[in-house]
Amino acid sequence: MVGWVFMALCMAFLFAPLVSLVMFAFNSSDRLGLPFEGFTTEWFSALFEDREAMEALNTTLVVGALVTGLSVGLGLVSAYAIARAPARLGGVALALHAVPLVVPWLVIGVSGLLFFQWAGVQGSVTTIVLMQTVVTFPLVTLILYSGLVGLEPAVEEAGLDLGSSQAGVLLRLVLPQLVTPLVTAAVFAFISSIGNFVVTFFVSGYEATLPIWGYSELRHAQNLPIVNAASTLMLGINLVFFVVIVLLSRRDKDAVSSWL
Repeated sequence: MVGWVFMALCMAFLFAPLVSLVMFAFNSSDRLGLPFEGFTTEWFSALFEDREAMEALNTTLVVGALVTGLSVGLGLVSAYAIARAPARLGGVALALHAVPLVVPWLVIGVSGLLFFQWAGVQGSVTTIVLMQTVVTFPLVTLILYSGLVGLEPAVEEAGLDLGSSQAGVLLRLVLPQLVTPLVTAAVFAFISSIGNFVVTFFVSGYEATLPIWGYSELRHAQNLPIVNAASTLMLGINLVFFVVIVLLSRRDKDAVSSWL
């Protein structure tokens, strides 16, 4: 009984802020406080009518798509090289890939700002994509590596012995067995990108993603309900992708035919 109560308290502590965020996004009052004055969706309408917010949302989705593509491509190459490298060399390479995951994003963001200033590069969508990829593709590498270590190298060697090229082995034998890890890695990369604030804040220049736009709007009290609506929208997107990840985790990784 005590364990259930403790778990309920922990869940309430974790999810109460999110629940209050969603509730206030549908409150007809422009004041963030109790009591509620009524249910409304006007703040979402105001959000979609806000030109700057829509530009920021478009930038967020474009950056997320580019970061996801780059991270999955780089991560696949890195993971395959590490999985097929000698054990000691692969261990060192894997540890190096894990470094960006333990370094605070504040440090990475400031480092990116100083580097681009030294190089004379103005902050833009390009700098955002590059720096987000720096912190995202190592995670993708680890996800794909965990899928590759379970694949038997002898199968690839047999394919080569039967006359297939290295590219043919990758396309016909390796990639079909990595569909689930690839989709999972892409989902994680996209979620990480659209919610990235710290790194993006330092290298964005005059370009604003939705988190950056929301942060700038917090200085104006009258815009807080719209920021609430934007945050609720982002939360909804993340929940959808969370459900995708849960469904993927239940899928048999060997059931390749279910994907094809």
